[in-house]
Amino acid sequence: MNLTALRRACSAAAALLGLLVATPAAAAVDKTLCVYDPSGAAGPTFQNAKAYQAQALQWGVNFSLKPYTDESVAAADFRNAQCDAALITGVRVQQFNRKSYSLEALGLAPTASVLKTALQVLAKPKAAALMTSGAFETAAIYPAGEVLLFVNDRSMQDTSALAGKRVCTMDFDDAAKTMVAVVGAHPVPADIGTFASKFNNGSCDVAYAPAAAYKPLELHKGVGAKGGVVDFPVTQMTLQLLIRTADFPAGFGQQSREWSAGQFDSIQAVLAKIRKDVPAASWIQVEGDKKARYNKMLADTRAKLVASGSYDATVVKLVEQIAAQ
Repeated sequence: MNLTALRRACSAAAALLGLLVATPAAAAVDKTLCVYDPSGAAGPTFQNAKAYQAQALQWGVNFSLKPYTDESVAAADFRNAQCDAALITGVRVQQFNRKSYSLEALGLAPTASVLKTALQVLAKPKAAALMTSGAFETAAIYPAGEVLLFVNDRSMQDTSALAGKRVCTMDFDDAAKTMVAVVGAHPVPADIGTFASKFNNGSCDVAYAPAAAYKPLELHKGVGAKGGVVDFPVTQMTLQLLIRTADFPAGFGQQSREWSAGQFDSIQAVLAKIRKDVPAASWIQVEGDKKARYNKMLADTRAKLVASGSYDATVVKLVEQIAAQ
């Protein structure tokens, strides 16, 4: 090969290399990811979404992030195609994908380790059908902490003590409404933006939320001197990222689920630190027969919701098998 031919070959190779390097960025499609975070763009969920944004470029999607402090608006904008993707709580996801929402079934994952295993299983390609529902696909699931009962009276350590009590109940949360009915309590309509103020001003006796809500929402005001936090998880809260499958590159959802499942431990470590925001003296321990009654109440309520179609039977059975191991 003469010198001229060699130069041409090198130039062609360099051009091809440049094309290959540039292809992911050049081919990336622009999408909008609407992120629910009570603290807006300054909040931890929105900040964590930036790491996802950077990773998504590797899968051919260039996300612009849009913060929402009102989750109902974020969900509505996604439904109305004002967002290409949405990061919202699992309970809001039920209107789009009842299968992935069912991970939050009452009492289903008693520990974070059970949830972690479930997410690893559901991130496998063979479980992809459980992550899709019609046009919608759950492309990522993150832990958001145990959902606990905040009470204004420490005597509410047993399910029987909840009878007749006023419980701040999310308007859109059918599972919570069913549980409240099962224990004989009275629902006080609320939403994510109002439940804390209603609990804190005494409009309800019980509120349910992850420990992460204790400090920023000042739930110590509702707990008061006589109340506490029942140290028994009602369910495991999640944050889930939704897309419309047809609007994204082939395989995007699968790559996204596999990556997000690998983020579990780092997120859980942060949640463990946040749990310490609840003073040690405020924890109410549930042991022995009381724990057994809580477990039975949650299992009975979960069975009712599976029978009614509120929960997906396949997902619930899968996680129940994991929990039994």
